Amino acid sequence: MKSVSTVRITGVGAELPADVVTTAEVEERAGLRERFGLEPGWLEHVTGVRTRRWASPEVQPSELATAAGKKALGRAGLDPLQVDLLIYAGITRDCLEPATASLVADALGARNARVFDLLNACNSLVDALDVGDSLIRSGKAERVLVATGERASLAIGWQARTMEELRESVASLVVGDGGGAIVLEPSDDPGRGLRAREFRSDATQWRHAIGGRFRPATQACELCGGLLDRTFRCNGRDLFAAAFGLLYPTMETVMERTGWGYDDLDVIFCHQPTKRFVEKAIPFLGDAGKAAGKLWSTAERYGNTSTTSLALGMAEAEEAGTLVAGAKVLVLAPSSGVSAAAVTMVW
Repeated sequence: MKSVSTVRITGVGAELPADVVTTAEVEERAGLRERFGLEPGWLEHVTGVRTRRWASPEVQPSELATAAGKKALGRAGLDPLQVDLLIYAGITRDCLEPATASLVADALGARNARVFDLLNACNSLVDALDVGDSLIRSGKAERVLVATGERASLAIGWQARTMEELRESVASLVVGDGGGAIVLEPSDDPGRGLRAREFRSDATQWRHAIGGRFRPATQACELCGGLLDRTFRCNGRDLFAAAFGLLYPTMETVMERTGWGYDDLDVIFCHQPTKRFVEKAIPFLGDAGKAAGKLWSTAERYGNTSTTSLALGMAEAEEAGTLVAGAKVLVLAPSSGVSAAAVTMVW
């Protein structure tokens, strides 16, 4: 394989379920007024999320990833048989074994692809991008499809009994379902493609957000005997402090390494757990906060789509004509764990 000058995203795709669920509907189902005395609109006020999409009960994560993958491959002008690596990067999956990447590859007809799953909470897609980039640069892959499908609505905590439990459940009440995908290929154009990247983690902070927890066998569910607690619980205040504390220096490092100022950027994509997460962070960004107007926002309309959010934003921005060839892009990704990622690229 010839030496690689640069690697770039050649195709992006997103899949959204048709059903739109309003925050008012979620408030009613969760009984926020009757059980906790909260005024209508409280959840939207504290999160900034107005609507989200939920998939039908029979839809599997691999189906959302497959639909997004087809769109990304179409944008890249590739046949599935040309894909030599497929990474599934969703938090939710059809099964623990085999890899959900196998199901996506089979559904797409990507029969020549090496497949595996990669998981790091909401940063799974951006970490998979980094792995795909590295494998292309090392000559071990040439055309990489990263696909993700999220059925996060299955992890909603509807049964909060106290205000403390409700506070831990708020993050689950704003999740949305969807699929996202990106295609990575080598490029002969040195003016386009991935530029700098920075990845950091602080594993001491993992307790702030936990979903899909396996209980010890001694704590099996008394009703069904199950060991999996699928509910997502989060201490939002502590998670914000830990994640933002890691994300800001990560962002500053990658911008300095790229040699760009924030005025040089055309568009910013950031994983957004809620709209309020972004609004709360802006005052602490200093000069970087002036670039907030370049952020492509999705949380208000789609909620927290976890690993899907970055591909969703890119697909929308490309469709709108904002993300065009030559655009200077900053990708930011905070996640539970905690981890932070920042990547610069020229589209």
